[in-house]
Amino acid sequence: MKDNLDRPHTPAAMARMAETLSLDLGVEYDARIVSRRQLDRAVERCNDCADPDGCAVWLDDHAGGAQEAPNLCPNKALFDHMRDGW
Repeated sequence: MKDNLDRPHTPAAMARMAETLSLDLGVEYDARIVSRRQLDRAVERCNDCADPDGCAVWLDDHAGGAQEAPNLCPNKALFDHMRDGW
């Protein structure tokens, strides 16, 4: 079992997006669906997001949950990967 110190700190928006999509980043990491490197790069993409206001609006509009991340999300492909488990 890996300890939490090995996991990257995720931005609030990225954690909120995962929660909205019913994904648990820690579980995905432990199951080796995503690697530390993939999560580190996802954190960078989230921090460099071109539309953080649009993200916040989308998250507010989908507070009850969603099946997939919006196209504006720079981590959409990674979230799709986690959802599909491949």
